[in-house]
Formats: sequence, structure tokens, C-alpha cells
Amino acid sequence: MVPKATSSARFFTKAGLVEDMKAKIDDYQAKEKLKGIVATPPGVPPPPYVPVLKPGSFGFVENAERWNSRASMVGWWSLLLVELVAGKGLLEIFGFTVGKGINFTF
Repeated sequence: MVPKATSSARFFTKAGLVEDMKAKIDDYQAKEKLKGIVATPPGVPPPPYVPVLKPGSFGFVENAERWNSRASMVGWWSLLLVELVAGKGLLEIFGFTVGKGINFTF
């Protein structure tokens, strides 16, 4: 017969920690599902059907944010390439006079 591990011993083993985390995640998800269920007031009939909401396809949705991040990465590397080839900063390329930074002398 194998002795039963205590909760503190189980916490420090990898398998026990994973099991505990899975149980906590399952409990949390079950509680979150129950939060969305609201009983209708007395005398009010339930709706005839449950609306099915499709995920958004316009605005701040996951797909749009992914494309925004890709476009910004392409723009950033393109700007660095243009500055490297021209040997000037972007403002100097457009004709603005800029300083050479703070002149610290040590």
C-alpha cells in the first residue's frame, strides 16, 4: 500500500502542482460560466431563442490587431533601411534642420 502524500509534499512535486493548477482552472471556468446565467424576473417569460453573436470582423478584433502589428514592423524596418542608405535621419531627409543632440563632453 502506497502512503498518501500530504498536500505540502504534493505541492512541491511537479505532477501535484500541475494537477492542482488544472483543478483550479476548471473551478474558475465553472464559476465564470455561472456568472453569465441570470434568471428572469417573476412574470417575465424567457426569450424564445438565445441569440448567437458572431465574432466581430471590424474594429479592434484579433485579426486586425495582428495585421496592424505586422504593418508596423515592416514600416519600422523600412524606415531604418532608408536612414541607413541615405545616411541621414528621416527629418533631415525631409529638409528639416535638426541639432546633433546634446553635446556632453567628459
